[in-house]
Amino acid sequence: MKSNIAIAATAAFLATAFPALSADFNYDPPIFVEKMPDYVPVEVGTGWYLRGDVTYNLSRPTYQVAPGTGHNRFGGGLGFGYQFTDFLRLDTTINYAGYDRYRNAGLSGDHALWTGMANAYVDLGTVVGITPYVGAGVGVAHARTRFDAGINGEPGFGYNQTGLAYTLNAGVAYRMTDNASLDLGYQYLSAPNLRRFDYAAGQERRGIAHHQIRAGLRYELW
Repeated sequence: MKSNIAIAATAAFLATAFPALSADFNYDPPIFVEKMPDYVPVEVGTGWYLRGDVTYNLSRPTYQVAPGTGHNRFGGGLGFGYQFTDFLRLDTTINYAGYDRYRNAGLSGDHALWTGMANAYVDLGTVVGITPYVGAGVGVAHARTRFDAGINGEPGFGYNQTGLAYTLNAGVAYRMTDNASLDLGYQYLSAPNLRRFDYAAGQERRGIAHHQIRAGLRYELW
């Protein structure tokens, strides 16, 4: 009798214990969530820069007659550009190339030149902050010429002319700060179809060319 009671009690205990144990062992595996990539803000405008230059014309003056000639050999320019890669950049510039002036014995003449250019440069690698480069450009040149023979009652003549121009460039840039680079180079500027008056020969000639030293500053905007 007692053994029957004990067996029944044991069976009842096991019946209630096994569901609880099975519930305890019903283990769900952990859920692994992949790490989200770090947010990297997109840089907008990186590579844009401004530039300003001073030029000095090494070429033979348009008016080379003594006495009475005067020459402004200094010019300058402003522009903006974009650095596409470590090796390629493009910019556009507006430049003033100086003037020549003649005053003697009632004769007078003036000649001045402006250009607007689109330029491409290839940077050849950087060593200790110094980057040599070569480049070329194409655009338009505008020349203003005036001549007065000093004859009473006879007006002088003058003309404005615009034509194709191109440049060949070479130089080095030195990075002074993270945003600013000093640029020193040589530029050959040619406007082959523009006219000029040669006082020494007393006739008009076609073609204007300047050999220029150029020093400037490039400043990256972002």
